[in-house]
Amino acid sequence: MEIVILLFVIVGGSIAFSAWMKNKSSDSSPPIATSDALDTGSHIRKCLACGHEGEMKTWLANYKAPKFIVIAGFLLGYIPGLIFLAFYWGKYKCPACGAIGKNQQAGNTEQVAE
Repeated sequence: MEIVILLFVIVGGSIAFSAWMKNKSSDSSPPIATSDALDTGSHIRKCLACGHEGEMKTWLANYKAPKFIVIAGFLLGYIPGLIFLAFYWGKYKCPACGAIGKNQQAGNTEQVAE
């Protein structure tokens, strides 16, 4: 069991390190320019808890605490990390009150029941 964990850490660590070095290097390809014409406004959301309306970021992709929790969940056992990841995937965090997953797109007029 210990050898499997050791192999997982070595292989995963080397993959993460090589990806980090590739993104850090100056010879990597420049990012693709995005067009604002295709933007549907899905990040402009309205918080159902406090009424704040504006741009919100996804919780898992843009904050460090949930990334740490997911990694810890996967290290302590695969199932807890997977459950946490599945539960919070695609949830937006309100910048005003900090509510997670209690918002909807700004153009919708109907309330979302959770």
